[in-house]
Amino acid sequence: MMSRLGIGLFALYLGQASMGAQDGAAQEGTGTGKPGDTAAEAKTSVSQPSSQIGDRPHLEKPGAPVRKRVPFMRSFAHDEWRMWSSPFRAGNWDSHTVKKYIIPFALISTGLIASDHRSKDWLPNTNDQTVWSGRISQIGAAYTLAGFSGMTYVFGRVTDNKHASETGWLALEAIAHSQVLVFAVKQISNRTRPLYYDQARRGFWRGGDSFPSGHTMTSWAVASVFAYEYRDHLAVPITAYSVATLVSLSRTSARRHWFSDIFVGGSMGFLIGRYVYKQHHDPSLPGSKIERTSRLKPELNFVPGGASLQWNF
Repeated sequence: MMSRLGIGLFALYLGQASMGAQDGAAQEGTGTGKPGDTAAEAKTSVSQPSSQIGDRPHLEKPGAPVRKRVPFMRSFAHDEWRMWSSPFRAGNWDSHTVKKYIIPFALISTGLIASDHRSKDWLPNTNDQTVWSGRISQIGAAYTLAGFSGMTYVFGRVTDNKHASETGWLALEAIAHSQVLVFAVKQISNRTRPLYYDQARRGFWRGGDSFPSGHTMTSWAVASVFAYEYRDHLAVPITAYSVATLVSLSRTSARRHWFSDIFVGGSMGFLIGRYVYKQHHDPSLPGSKIERTSRLKPELNFVPGGASLQWNF
């Protein structure tokens, strides 16, 4: 049973790890979540002021190409489809993704799951520790982060700060995707929480909802959006990832999650935030650069003893 769960999680993690980079390269326009947009469509679009919360940020410079707008629910559903179907795309199983993401993820998560029953006793596990850690971990609750992200969006709208409004909106999207994913995986894994652990209810499929950590996943999803958006302001990535780390560790010390829960949740949360940013970031705004290459352009690679020429579709 453990192997089946592991295979499923590794496949989902693989899809998330690769879909952001590959989908970002496939789309010349951003913010639509729709791969079919073309440069010709962008050139014929007319720039109009955004009047709805669900509108994607767009280019405001006179004469600049404008991305085609897609209703929020349609874009959200498209992103969900891309996330859940990504493990079944042959193009995602490339050697670079496997070496950089899948192998380390598989080794670390497997080791943590195997040692969780020992690592839970590393801390004193006093009542005060559990109570205060639980209070601190509420920083990473979905309602807390949604409130903060919503205020960031409203602040950007009120002050006409498009960068802030985009950051807040993309963070809200990342939170929504995290909630969908974590709910589904919890229902599949049914792992007992450390607080209620005993030999009779040990492991997965025991009626629990420990795996993975929702607070951790949501915290890292929001942190990665802010870190990508404000990469040029070093204090923002440091603060965002520090808060996400604090939330992750506090969920463990509160005895609500195992170390493997927060590792898997944090990894998936980071990938969700990265995916949302790469798909919907407005390139006319500040932020981390998104590499965009044509999939029809051949790639020439030199290897020992020869060279290889390949096209990626």
